[in-house]
Amino acid sequence: MSRSITKFVSNDTLWQEIQTRVDKGKKVKAAVAYLGQKGSKLLPLKKGDSLVIDMSLSTVRAGVTDPREVRKLMNKGVKVFSRGSLHAKFIIIDKTLIASSANISNNSNKKLDEVGIVTTDAAAIRRALAFFEKLCTEPVRRQYLKACIKAYKPPLFTPGEQRKGNGRIKEAKLWFISGIRDITPSEKEKKSIEKVEKKAEKKLKNPDTTSVAWIQYSRRPKYLDDIRPGDWIVKCSSDGSSQYVDAPEQALSEDIRIASSGKKYFMFMTESPDAGETLSLSAFRRKIRSLAPNLDRDKPRTQPIENNDDADAILSIWTPSGRLSKS
Repeated sequence: MSRSITKFVSNDTLWQEIQTRVDKGKKVKAAVAYLGQKGSKLLPLKKGDSLVIDMSLSTVRAGVTDPREVRKLMNKGVKVFSRGSLHAKFIIIDKTLIASSANISNNSNKKLDEVGIVTTDAAAIRRALAFFEKLCTEPVRRQYLKACIKAYKPPLFTPGEQRKGNGRIKEAKLWFISGIRDITPSEKEKKSIEKVEKKAEKKLKNPDTTSVAWIQYSRRPKYLDDIRPGDWIVKCSSDGSSQYVDAPEQALSEDIRIASSGKKYFMFMTESPDAGETLSLSAFRRKIRSLAPNLDRDKPRTQPIENNDDADAILSIWTPSGRLSKS
């Protein structure tokens, strides 16, 4: 019996899951409140697929559902239903369910922060299918489609463009950082290190369960240009006789400290779980051998883990509190 998979996705990763799976899926049933401009491209449904949307006249007049995009899908052989009370957003692709916050719109695709769950859990899919069938009560017929196209008015503004702020959240990447040597600072050096740590402590997201950790460099490495606050960090360290891998940490900040000798050191600060557990490099290699072959070596190199499934699998070696997972 195959094991079900459930994972959290957001923003670009969510849309990659939706578009790739819908494009390759044999049978798709989608329920999304709004289908906006270019919706037929954003959700590449095919002949035999089914779609439920809010295509009430009030929604069409507001421009949030574009009936011209609905017509394109219907011309492909997609079965379309309208439901004025619909606010759900979920898609069933063969034996996979994606439930998310995303409408099918350019704003959702490029500007708004969206999240979702992708699961192959059979019970969840059965429940979703049963709920979907209950939504399919009002088929969109050609005469009503023509009335909607006539009533349609493009939106006067794009909600995403009106929001002022920091922009869309960048998804946290996973970085594997190797070649770290354990350092035991002298009493004199501890004072300058503590100053840097106190500055970083203000940025801790979970100060009750995490603490500041750091990596010290005599020269700032180039790869830190690509690491952003919040990115996950898995470190491979050495105590001189053995190598081990620490529980995942999150990037906090960068700083400079001046040693008692006057030498300048670059400090990369991270948020480390207090309950974090380490495992030997050999044990880590056994667990990730099929996922990231470049890490399966005596001296693994520093690199980003760009595949989200691989990153999730590596992070799952530990629990959210940093303890080694029993699974």
